[in-house]
Amino acid sequence: MHLPEVSCPHTTIANCTRVDRCYMSEELERAVYLQRLDPEQREEYVRAHDDVPAAVTDAMARADVRTFELYVREEIAICVFEATDVQAYFDIVEDDPDVQEWERYVAQFKEAGVDVDADEAVVPAMERIWSFEAP
Repeated sequence: MHLPEVSCPHTTIANCTRVDRCYMSEELERAVYLQRLDPEQREEYVRAHDDVPAAVTDAMARADVRTFELYVREEIAICVFEATDVQAYFDIVEDDPDVQEWERYVAQFKEAGVDVDADEAVVPAMERIWSFEAP
């Protein structure tokens, strides 16, 4: 998945408009994306994440993801992750059959979100519009 160029408050970062990609330190970038759950399937979505397959977390580790957090409120799920290279993460997981299988499985609980079967892989990432850093 290739993303267009965007500016970050710290530096210019290539290949990103749909991902809030910003250096959190000299080494890490952050991405945030939103998924909309089917309200009738919310609990099943949460339960599915009690047992994320090791092959999925192995792919994350290969992509040098340092942290990946999933937050849910009502029918909104927010994913936040930090990696040394967000684009490398997308490149690795985009072609990983185990990750694709997982995304197809959890797709049954969503109204909108990651779609591995789209003509061009879509990650519903959020645009950062404000931030604060302590002096």
